[in-house]
Amino acid sequence: MSLKSTLLAGAAVAVLLAGPAAAQNASQTQIDALSQQIQALQSQLTSLKDSVAKEAAATKKAMDAMPKVTADGGRIRVATADKKFDAAIRARLHMDYGFFNGGKNFTTDATDGFQVRRAFLGVAGKVYTDWTYEFTANFADNRGGGAQIQAANIGYTGIPGWTLVAGVMQPKFTLDDSTSSNDIAFMERAPIGNIVVGIGGSDSRTAIGVTNRGTSHFVAAYVTGNSTNTAGTFDDQVNLLGRAAYSFWSANEGSAGIGVSGVLQTSPQAAARPVAAGTATTTIAFGDRPGVRIGGNRTSLTSTGAINQIDSAYAYGADLGMNFKSFWAAAEYYNFGAEYSDLTATGARQTRPDPEFSGYYVSAGYILTGERRSYNVGEWRGVSPSWPVGQNGIGAWEVAARYSQVDLIDRDAGINGTGTGKETNWTLGVNWYVNPAIRFMLNHVISKTERPNGQDVELDITAARMQFQF
Repeated sequence: MSLKSTLLAGAAVAVLLAGPAAAQNASQTQIDALSQQIQALQSQLTSLKDSVAKEAAATKKAMDAMPKVTADGGRIRVATADKKFDAAIRARLHMDYGFFNGGKNFTTDATDGFQVRRAFLGVAGKVYTDWTYEFTANFADNRGGGAQIQAANIGYTGIPGWTLVAGVMQPKFTLDDSTSSNDIAFMERAPIGNIVVGIGGSDSRTAIGVTNRGTSHFVAAYVTGNSTNTAGTFDDQVNLLGRAAYSFWSANEGSAGIGVSGVLQTSPQAAARPVAAGTATTTIAFGDRPGVRIGGNRTSLTSTGAINQIDSAYAYGADLGMNFKSFWAAAEYYNFGAEYSDLTATGARQTRPDPEFSGYYVSAGYILTGERRSYNVGEWRGVSPSWPVGQNGIGAWEVAARYSQVDLIDRDAGINGTGTGKETNWTLGVNWYVNPAIRFMLNHVISKTERPNGQDVELDITAARMQFQF
């Protein structure tokens, strides 16, 4: 072999021997480069994850600190994140229409037509956790005075179970009146309830009070003054109100309870500024319309008329409420009256006995679609349809009946004029709860009044209501 051939062969052998090592070195370099790139990407990914987590935490913190807006039951409520402050918008519209069907010995041309019974708009809530407030105006003109304050009060709830409240309010007094007008079974409360509540309770009443509620009891006490729509008076009245209720049975099938209510008007309404100190004319009148208020008609079928020169007025009585599944029943009975002053308006000594009256009602109902009207320790909860209209349902349907009586005749006390009498009313009702916010009501009232002169008065009334609330 020549030297040239030997050199070429050696070079070839060297190349063959060096090739794999060079290739191996090149592959390792590429692997190292890729590894560095992967590490760089992982570092970027970790940084991105940390950044996203920080942004998510910051967003959650900001969201948690924002006020919460809810619409439970159709009521719009705004609350701070710490739940120390909240405000709920409230509205209520009751629009009635009715007509008088005629009757016996009823000569007055009763007014048929529409009546805006209630038109409330307001706000209620709490501040600084333990303080509550309510401000509501009533824009209905059914009292003849235009818009007025319905409620304007503050309360303290810092003591568990207790509430201290002051301002303009509707005190918890009697079973029927303690139940919201949105939840009552009939268009109007029974006449006996309206009469005794009117002595020192009812809505739009200036008052200060305290209540305590537990799982099976409720107690309340108030000192009240005039209603906000009272006008043309000298001195405000002063009233002491009290109510207590106890639930003696509670089970899955229903509940039942009893209650007592009492009011004493310690300082009656002074009708006008007196000529001399201590000679103010104090007066009160008992009466109510027969279960409806339509067409602006303010005429009572039965009334005592003005009872003058009184030292005080009072009412006391008891109530019973129960429900068993879809059936419910209620009853209330009250004695009420006034105490004459020692002297009459002419200065003569008073010789007549003090006037005293009584009345009661019994009512019952049944929800045809299976829902319940529950007794809640001294008041009623309303009916909420399980299957509202528009959600594959027909709403909730309820039938109800009430018998009521009030006797406003006291011959010994001189209360036996032609406007007085013993009034009895049968009220038949059908309620359709379209959804939790809308209800339609239909009532028929059969009223009879026994007059002291023997000339009885009978009257039939039909009325309907469209109700909206949130």
